[in-house]
Amino acid sequence: MERTMQGHPRDGSGPVGVAQVLQAVRTYMSTRFLIVSQGGTVFSAFVCCYLLYGQAHGDQVFGWPTIVGGISAVLLALVRRLIDDVEDLRNDVLIGRIKSDDGGRRHLRGLILGAVTVTAVVGALNATCSLLLLAVSVGIAVWFAIATLLKHTPPAQSSQAVFYAVNETCPIAGLLYPYAVWHEVAGASLPTMAVVSTVGLFWTVWEFWMFTRKVGVEGWPPWFLSMNKTRAALIFFLSLAAVFSVLVGHFADLALVYSIYGVGLSVVFVTIILRWWSQLPAQEPHRVKGAWGGVNFAVGVEAGVLIGILLASL
Repeated sequence: MERTMQGHPRDGSGPVGVAQVLQAVRTYMSTRFLIVSQGGTVFSAFVCCYLLYGQAHGDQVFGWPTIVGGISAVLLALVRRLIDDVEDLRNDVLIGRIKSDDGGRRHLRGLILGAVTVTAVVGALNATCSLLLLAVSVGIAVWFAIATLLKHTPPAQSSQAVFYAVNETCPIAGLLYPYAVWHEVAGASLPTMAVVSTVGLFWTVWEFWMFTRKVGVEGWPPWFLSMNKTRAALIFFLSLAAVFSVLVGHFADLALVYSIYGVGLSVVFVTIILRWWSQLPAQEPHRVKGAWGGVNFAVGVEAGVLIGILLASL
């Protein structure tokens, strides 16, 4: 990865060849952005949101922008990953996660070049649909970078809550993209709350994943939270998900069983979490892994959405 993203080999003897660049890209994608798991999760969320908007409108419509949107959603997630790696680079070099003889400067240039290149590809794809989608897609990618910079301004540094709020505008922006794509294809609009409830549901899914993906390993709990505050945050997200599930069921005109399922799923995860917390050892409780973390809640939510839409179409 280092040789590709830097643009020059370590000894500075000359430019890196195309084969080396491609090899480094493959290495990065296999270690930092797994296309099947991470990319697949993003793509499935796009599909769920898009279908929910169609269900809320009463008609499922598809077109070239739908295909572009699904690809772009994954690429935008890759842009976010690259920008996150830029943000974490100094620490990664300090702890030895990334080997570098120049303090990571060449690696930094490579990451930035990668983010710019992927953003350009996203822009080119969306330009084949409309100027609106071009502006929205590139605007989202640019906002990822701006939000990262804003997080490190003095006001953000003085408040963990501000730091968190700025950071979490990124997944919200990304989740608004499926609506822009659907609007482009359908040529119609939906009530604000129909969009808010859909974005809100999948935002809570994202938050639950982000807070639990490293449960039991280094770097957990996130955001420098205590174990008790982390438990409270997870219960809060699950409670929000239950509320948004009911709202989604209402605005998308899904069967009552969907809302019952959404609420029940949150209740099940709250119960599992409370039971897991009650059994934690007194010494280093944050080192205990939890099988309930990661994408499990997301899989449950997305399965419920897809089954609910399927039943509504019968």
